[in-house]
Amino acid sequence: MTYVPLPRALPHERGVDPQGIVDFLSAVDSAGLELHSFMLYRQGAVVAEAFWRPYSARRRHVQHSATKSWTATAVGLLVDDGRLNLDDKVVSFFPELCPVEISENLAAMTVEDLLTMRTGHPRGISGGDWRNLKTSWVEAFLHEPVTVPPGKDFIYSSASSFMLSAIVTRVSGQTLHALLQERVLDYLGMDGLEWDLAPGGFNSGGNGLSCTTEDSLKFGVLHLNRGQWQGRQLLSPQWIADATRNQVDDVWMGEFDGKQYLPRSKDSHTESRQEGYGYQWWMTEHGGYYASGVFGQYCMVLPDQDTVIAFTCGLRLGEKRLKAAIWEHLFPALGREASEPHTIQTQLVGLIDALRLPTLQGLSESPHAAALQGRFAVAPNEDGVLELGFDFHDDYCDFTLIDHRGRHSLRVGLHQPIESQTSLTGNYLHHQYQPEQTPVIAHARWSAQGELRMDWRFVETTFGDHVCCRLEEGRLLFDRGVNTNAGSMQRPTLTGTRI
Repeated sequence: MTYVPLPRALPHERGVDPQGIVDFLSAVDSAGLELHSFMLYRQGAVVAEAFWRPYSARRRHVQHSATKSWTATAVGLLVDDGRLNLDDKVVSFFPELCPVEISENLAAMTVEDLLTMRTGHPRGISGGDWRNLKTSWVEAFLHEPVTVPPGKDFIYSSASSFMLSAIVTRVSGQTLHALLQERVLDYLGMDGLEWDLAPGGFNSGGNGLSCTTEDSLKFGVLHLNRGQWQGRQLLSPQWIADATRNQVDDVWMGEFDGKQYLPRSKDSHTESRQEGYGYQWWMTEHGGYYASGVFGQYCMVLPDQDTVIAFTCGLRLGEKRLKAAIWEHLFPALGREASEPHTIQTQLVGLIDALRLPTLQGLSESPHAAALQGRFAVAPNEDGVLELGFDFHDDYCDFTLIDHRGRHSLRVGLHQPIESQTSLTGNYLHHQYQPEQTPVIAHARWSAQGELRMDWRFVETTFGDHVCCRLEEGRLLFDRGVNTNAGSMQRPTLTGTRI
């Protein structure tokens, strides 16, 4: 696949006041929000793009549940082909995996019920709940109780999106990724995508897609253009219209416990109500729609403004200030005449050039390194860590961790951050994601009291770990936390004795 960039233009050339972009970036900084990337497209061109170092333009980033909107596009291809109907029954695709006794509600569930998250289930399954499930996800879904008739109550569930992926594969004979690649993505000039596979060879559907921010933006532009790309109709305008309009008026997000969404309670507050839901797309203010992933992965399409906005972030659950900043600063700038475009553009360029995530402060050298050098046997712990090791050199430390999965290592820069590949276990802190290998940029600093602090930035993901190592009476104390997570953000302290 050959990467082809979208056209670029200055904001005022496409009717965007650059002051609004400056104000937006300043508001994000003042709020202390962790953004990784931001791109703004209007009237045929990218007019602003920002990357907070060490994140960068050509690096992939996991999209979490923003993946769901891509899954719907593959369904749309098969609907356009006449090979799949929205009223097809879910059980008809996998008769061999159905329960012996199929309930009336399960038998009634349709493809459209999956698309609109109205399956009749009493709970919604998060990707983090199934990610480590090694048996059939299809069978697990078909054995979930369906307590109310489908087509009524909204319950957000990555399992519903996975079933769409599985149905696409059963109908087409291709993975969802392969079908999209052949029919859509190759024409968009994207960088290489990655998409996780579930048991049975199905793409995970509800999550697991990694792509660049520009790839996400292109996906939004395809929908903005009603399925057309450079004169070629890749998706039908009718599917785009149906997928991106409000199909579900009564949309409430139930309580999320890290693994599942629970039904809306009688005490639900009005702020948990959403604008509406289409076919795996969320509705938003001002007649728009967006793909949304947990921790702040967005592709927002505003047709009336001829605009697409894409973000990747590392936000805490429930964070609302990013969207507030969009509506307060970015949205009013669309179509607004700039008073001093060249002066403000110079300010904007300087602001973007200076963007970076906070870095560790402290000492790059310490006499305490000699005491920490070596290997430590770790007391029994729920993470299954057996051993920790430190091998110090002039400008880096090779850190090792041995657990039930094997031996893992990463190189940590003492003067400057260093990038390496690692298999380091992180699922408890990383929403149950556990890649076999992933890039990490690692940096360390010493405190005056002899604590070694490390930042591990997993730069193709949302996650950045914060580690503190110290010795007390000859014992190693090892603490590890993360910037954001659906569950606990801090692991129990590990204790180790020198080997």
